[in-house]
Amino acid sequence: MLRWKLRQPQRFGRNDMVCAVSGSAHFARVPERRCLVVRSATVYRLPMKDLSERDVHRALAVVAAAAAGGDGTAFGIETVDAIVAAIPADEAAYVEWRFGGRDSVRVARGGDEPPWLDEALAATCGSYPLRDLDNAASVEPLRISDVVSDARFRKSPFYVSVMRPLARERELKLWLPAPPGHARYFELERGPGPDFDERDRSFLTLLRPHLARLRARWERRPHPPSLTERELDVLSLVAQGLTNRQISGRLFISPATVRTHLEHIYDKLGVRSRAGAVSAAFRNAS
Repeated sequence: MLRWKLRQPQRFGRNDMVCAVSGSAHFARVPERRCLVVRSATVYRLPMKDLSERDVHRALAVVAAAAAGGDGTAFGIETVDAIVAAIPADEAAYVEWRFGGRDSVRVARGGDEPPWLDEALAATCGSYPLRDLDNAASVEPLRISDVVSDARFRKSPFYVSVMRPLARERELKLWLPAPPGHARYFELERGPGPDFDERDRSFLTLLRPHLARLRARWERRPHPPSLTERELDVLSLVAQGLTNRQISGRLFISPATVRTHLEHIYDKLGVRSRAGAVSAAFRNAS
């Protein structure tokens, strides 16, 4: 678990605030802003017009949620919720996908996607201003309004076929580093009303290096192959001390099928015995 300590901000001038963050992780250098290292703490000079002390606390909350990890994904819904707490949005999601394929990861807060959406996206993606094919390598968060004027966007096929039927007007995306041909990003959407502002972009810019680092750390972490539901049933009964014949009676399968399930469990967990399988499963669940 990350432990954070936020020191009292020091005033450097009317338009600046300096915050020191220390702990097992800390903020990296903010682009185009001065960063001073003092002993074990890193001191950041942030324009007051962009980020407040409250924003720094919210950024810490996002990093803490992200560090906790998701349920089998790099970022869970807690990370999405923490970002929305700092940047209000009607819908928000974290997405990973390979170009030409479907989303391999989608952790979303908001309404369900309508059944017609995939077809509409495929037909109009060429006019989507924040298309991943063009922007997945961006190190800066982008709004639709950063790329195209409102008037022009509202005439586009993407707006007419996708955004307007969904009652969406505004979008902000933050891309994380991804392998070639892939995209990883957080997206926030709003209906009619104010656009995302410079403070929102600054907030995501501050978060990006830490989210990217956590995503890379998660990828390096060992992820044991998942067991099937039936394999979990068998392993649960093994943990209770039942023999293969007793397990077959409980699950209404043959002893030979029980042995086959155990062989698959051993292979997936990298063990050679019943005790080793139970021990490995316990470690993975801890």
